[in-house]
Amino acid sequence: MMNENRGTAPDNNMPFGGIRNSGVGACSAGPTAVNFCISEHSAYIVWQAVGFRGSIELAGVEPFPLRANGGVSPKMALGTMPARPALLIRITDSDGCFGWGEIWANFPPRANLHKAHLVEDIVAPKLAGLAFTEPREAVEQLRKALSIYFLHAGQSQVWEHVLAGVDMALWDLALRKAGRSFADHMGLSDRAPRCYASSINAEDLDRLIPRHAALGQTYFKLKVGLLPDGETDLINHAAGLLSGNAQLLIDSNQSWDLLKAINLLGSLDQLPIFFAEEPLPADAPLSDWEKLSLSTGIRLAAGENVYGIDRFLALANAGLKVLQPDVAKWGGPTGALDLAAAIPEGAILWPHFMGTAVGQMAALAVTAAVNGFSFCEMDVNDNALRTALCGDVLEIGNGRVALPDAPGLVVPPADAELKKFLEETG
Repeated sequence: MMNENRGTAPDNNMPFGGIRNSGVGACSAGPTAVNFCISEHSAYIVWQAVGFRGSIELAGVEPFPLRANGGVSPKMALGTMPARPALLIRITDSDGCFGWGEIWANFPPRANLHKAHLVEDIVAPKLAGLAFTEPREAVEQLRKALSIYFLHAGQSQVWEHVLAGVDMALWDLALRKAGRSFADHMGLSDRAPRCYASSINAEDLDRLIPRHAALGQTYFKLKVGLLPDGETDLINHAAGLLSGNAQLLIDSNQSWDLLKAINLLGSLDQLPIFFAEEPLPADAPLSDWEKLSLSTGIRLAAGENVYGIDRFLALANAGLKVLQPDVAKWGGPTGALDLAAAIPEGAILWPHFMGTAVGQMAALAVTAAVNGFSFCEMDVNDNALRTALCGDVLEIGNGRVALPDAPGLVVPPADAELKKFLEETG
């Protein structure tokens, strides 16, 4: 039985905001044409096509591997992060307009350097000279040109990370070129998406849950899977700190097998837990996901390690209720929005993210655009790449973060901060 404390099913039948036109920006390719229609099969009301007008020719791409020492590492089954590595890219067009994106690089510790070399050595020569109108067009040209290369190198998923960051940067570039913010481009009436407090360490529960509750956040994620017999005492303690309709989220980072997941989630079934994230490896057989979903009233969530809409939908059909694409790891904004348009009834989309302010803004944009019951992940731990790199752009109020008003998808990094955290590729 579903625990009544977990809340009722969301009402996703909210009206989609009207589409508006606006003026042309300084480096504009002309006014933007926006079209959308409602998917009859989706639990969310979303568009199926968003059009840009005018072709953009790409001039180049530059990687910016970053590293922030200090701060606080989330403690997880995968281990800790003694520093925060990251990889940003800046794509420029033939007119000098630019767009910023982020390529996932949290693990291993020097993943940012490896992927920066891939961007410099392999991607940059193929990207220069490409022309596109929609971001997906340039991504597909790169996919066609280089997928066999990365398959041969045994790095197909790394290639997906790179393409996700490229897609993000192309959205930023195309919007900046059109002189429109993402919210204006999509005609969003609600421009402040909701977010949840993520990755609260055990020693910080008593301090951070009340602090983030005071900011209006109502969902709080704990990392579990660190102890062989589970963290029942920790979760019970966290539950005791909640008030009102607040609920917990738990994330075991793929560390359980089916039997352990069934037993541990069974022991937690009466607690106010909204979902259990990655209780199984993302590539576990669909039959395992189905067995687990039938054994518990706790919703199952996954997505940061899922690649491709077909796999997402197969998992949803096997009982996955919360789909969590990561815009820096697979698909970029295009993939996440395509998934939102295809999501089956009974499932919801909550973007996953842990990285810099650049990717965080893109993930928040997706959250705002799906226009349904969606919350975006935001790490609570001290990380200067999130809080200082782009200025004070992620301030939380009433559980929400306002999207940027300026043209583009994201606010560019401040030059001084970028230089402070820049790591030489060698």
